[in-house]
Parts: sequence; C-alpha cells; structure tokens
Amino acid sequence: MKLYLNDTSPFSRAVLATAYLCNAPLELEWVDPWQTPQALVTINPFSTIPVLETRDGIALTESSMICEFLLQAYPTKTLILTKANDAKRMSLLGTSKTLMEVAFRCAALSRFDAAQNVLTVRGKEGIRRSVQSLIEQLNNTHDLLQPDFSTLYLHVALDYVLFRHASLLSEGEVNTLSTALQNSPFKDTLATLNLDSLSNKPSYHELCL
Repeated sequence: MKLYLNDTSPFSRAVLATAYLCNAPLELEWVDPWQTPQALVTINPFSTIPVLETRDGIALTESSMICEFLLQAYPTKTLILTKANDAKRMSLLGTSKTLMEVAFRCAALSRFDAAQNVLTVRGKEGIRRSVQSLIEQLNNTHDLLQPDFSTLYLHVALDYVLFRHASLLSEGEVNTLSTALQNSPFKDTLATLNLDSLSNKPSYHELCL
C-alpha cells in the first residue's frame, strides 16, 4: 500500500501513527498538495492528503476513514478502535477531529493573508473554547486518555494546536496540554513520528527501525 502524505499535515500524521501502531505494510509518497502534483491528482482529484492507495489500487481519502480501514485490516492491541456505541468516546473523537480540522483551516488561510477572515476569526475562537473544554475534561475525568483511536486523534490534534496556535492560549493552558500529552498512551509513538523527523521525509522502513 502507498500513503501520500505531507510532513506538517496533522491528518497525515494521524494516519501514519495508526499504520505504525498496526504494523501495516506501507510505502510513503511525500507530496506537496499545494503544488497539485499529477501523481496525487490522478488518484485524488481534490489534491488533498492523506490518501491511501490499497494493494487493489483503490484510493481512500479521509483520514479517520483511512484509520478505520487500517484498524480493521490490521487489528492490534496497541490501538483500540473506538466503539461507535460508546457515546463518550465518540464525542471525544468528534471533538478531536473538529479541532484538528479548524486548526488546520486557520493555519491554511493564514497563507493567503486571511488572518481577519471571518472563518479564521470564528475558527480561532472555537479553538480557544474547545481547548478550555478539553482541559476541564482532563482535570475531571481520570480515564479520558485511554489507548483507543479517539485518544490518538486527540493527541495529534493538540500537538498541532500547540505547533500552530500556541499564541491563542495562556501559558497555563499550554502547560496543561503539554502535561496531558506526556501522559498519553501514544507519547512514545508520536515522539518517534515527531515533526522534526517527518520533515526529513523518511521512508516507512526508517521510521520503523
């Protein structure tokens, strides 16, 4: 299978971490979707990442859906699939996914001098409120960081917020989130798949050594 990805995309990182934990056989194809490369457009007309091209040549194009495919195709005890009938965990997954999407959109819009765009302003307000709500849950719910997919997605989303939007948060909020991530069951995996290592565009084999 081939994964098309970018080194700073949180969606790519979530998929890569899932594949890594599932020990899925993979080949990495590093691309810049902003350049609309033909190889990417051929399998995904939207020129967005990540894209997983299966052994049968089928293109899977949405990060959480790709992760679900990997978790079902290569089940592992190190990463539990979030159960659809567990409302609390699904709520956390939904919050994490929305936080990642909004944080990414705000960062993307800033590339085009859209800092005061209404979507950017509303997005940043949402990031602040979401982080405050998550901190309250972290403080009051001792089992929030379970070894399931919702926690992995939360970890990647919060990492991205701290990477791109730390200026929106107070020092205390940054410290609280940083401490929580140190207690994450996926701390070691995401330390291996950190932004510095991904910036070198390594092969999958190099990451798995």
